[in-house]
Amino acid sequence: MLFILKKWIAGLLMPLPLLLLLFAIGLILLFFTQKQKVAKTFLLLSFVLLLALSSMPVSERIVHSVERKHLPIMQPAQHYDVILLLGSGGIADPSLPVTGQLSATALSRFVEALRLYYANPNAILVVSGAAFGDLKSHAQLMEELALAMNVPANKIVRLDNTLDTDDEARIMSGMIRGKRSVLVTSASHMDRALQLFYKYGTGPEAAPAHFLAKNRTGETPLHYYIPSSYYLYKTQVAWHEYLGRLQNKIKALL
Repeated sequence: MLFILKKWIAGLLMPLPLLLLLFAIGLILLFFTQKQKVAKTFLLLSFVLLLALSSMPVSERIVHSVERKHLPIMQPAQHYDVILLLGSGGIADPSLPVTGQLSATALSRFVEALRLYYANPNAILVVSGAAFGDLKSHAQLMEELALAMNVPANKIVRLDNTLDTDDEARIMSGMIRGKRSVLVTSASHMDRALQLFYKYGTGPEAAPAHFLAKNRTGETPLHYYIPSSYYLYKTQVAWHEYLGRLQNKIKALL
């Protein structure tokens, strides 16, 4: 129940729901009260914020700030004992191949984990993620994809009941003590994930994946500056991490 409540609160605190709430308050004040200046302030504020958070310069800067604390692994052959792959969503749809059932984030993380595995074939690949009411757990989907990519079944460990990163860090920490391990998750999520592993007394190496903000060396086409839902999505990813960090701080205080 607490987990579901947490997801609801987090969802409502995302940029789009918050801006829609500001917009709705502005409309209510505009049509049903005499506070016209306050109403116009709410409407203008929601418009300006939506425009800014949906634009490339703002969203890229916000995402870049959470993605680049940990450098990617350029030389993957590091003699790892365990490769930890954090869950990131998918839907078990039997009408699709497993690559179509996993989210783009999950696929990006998986490709990085697979790259590390091929360079360290003696390592164990740990996949995680609960089903959340679906036909298959996220870990099961990841296992199916790993098997399809010729990872032996005896090299895969599946954690089907992890609900969030705290669960993953707690359970995985018990598996990696005394072993050389590497953690694969989204670049934006890496720092928060590592902090949770540190809380449980372990420190896997960081292998960030799914970079949303890339350092462009050439010229940026002008049409990239048109506001879009994709840039708002990037902002939401970073926003989610800031909320997660705030949640961890509150839990630590309590």
